[in-house]
Amino acid sequence: MEKFSFSASQAEAEKKYNIGRGEYFKVKEGSNKIRLISVCLAHPSEYNGQKTFKWLCQVIDRADGVVKPYFMPTTVFKAIEALQLSEDFAFDGVPMPYDIIVNAKGAGSKEVVYTVMPTKEKPLTKEELKMLAGKPTIQELQNKIYEKVKTEPEQKTMLDVEEVDFDNISNSENQVTIKEASAALDPK
Repeated sequence: MEKFSFSASQAEAEKKYNIGRGEYFKVKEGSNKIRLISVCLAHPSEYNGQKTFKWLCQVIDRADGVVKPYFMPTTVFKAIEALQLSEDFAFDGVPMPYDIIVNAKGAGSKEVVYTVMPTKEKPLTKEELKMLAGKPTIQELQNKIYEKVKTEPEQKTMLDVEEVDFDNISNSENQVTIKEASAALDPK
């Protein structure tokens, strides 16, 4: 009889494949309230053999209060740019001084239509500022995602982010190295 531990196998799979980790913001049908807290980086990628382009940033998802990476579509990016350039909602840096509501009609389809609305200006709370202080920079996050693609080129898709352990990225005070990024991606 071969010994087998379901618990040990589950723990190993969770560690190796980061099951339950790599949470990122995904727009759902209807109203999605977020606070943009980082710059947006150009993020070209591939999905199912097709080249894609998104803007990688970090947001606070107001549905659960968690900081998450967001692969922002260009239409949402341009709507935020319009807010930044407007007389009534202008801002010059991140975190944005107010939340935005991203409304999605047809979420999850190629025909999705996004509209972006600003909310009243409201500063981040002390708790939110504390939470942000311990998070990696958006550049560190992108480096980790690209490192994952380099180590597993057969899975070259932007959705590989589901396997990235965002909680195991060093913040800018402890600059992440390629070795650290590789170790966080494939802890053994």
